[in-house]
Amino acid sequence: MRILIAGDSFAAKWPANFRNQGWSALLADRFTVTNIAQAGVGEYKIYKQLANVDLNQFDLVVVSHTSPSRIHTRNHPLHKEGLHKDCDLIITDLIGHFQPFNKNLQTAKSWFEFHYDEEYQIDVYRLIREKIKSIINIPYISMTHINIGAALAVEDDNIDFSTLWASERGDVNHYSEKGNNAVFETILKKINERS
Repeated sequence: MRILIAGDSFAAKWPANFRNQGWSALLADRFTVTNIAQAGVGEYKIYKQLANVDLNQFDLVVVSHTSPSRIHTRNHPLHKEGLHKDCDLIITDLIGHFQPFNKNLQTAKSWFEFHYDEEYQIDVYRLIREKIKSIINIPYISMTHINIGAALAVEDDNIDFSTLWASERGDVNHYSEKGNNAVFETILKKINERS
């Protein structure tokens, strides 16, 4: 089975120097996996991941959806390289960072303080998830890891891992080893149900 994984850091391929494997690596040990997920990206970049791939090359798509609070940017004020080099803006990344000569950072923080509109973000997030759903023409597993992402799911069969994440936070794909195994086993069960 050929599987495409798209999404955010909950699905991204983590560096090999971490002590345990994430669920996406466990899936890659079992199937032919192409992982295009990027750490810290918003829903727009997830849509672009999928729009730039020939989905017909795969038998299944697994998409890890992100938070509606991530704001698209081409130039993150803090993350320039490594795992989070493609990161979008989210206020929790910016809080606590004071760099007086980083005007990009100060502008981003001020934008969240004075201009962020949650209703707009939620509406756009839903629209993008609807668009993602509409372009996937092969079997599709949708998943979320935070409460608000699960509440805003537009897919018929979204897997809500928010309770698991709350109890099994860790270093790889934001899960402990036990948490990553639970995500892997849930996805494997979904795959077996479809076979």
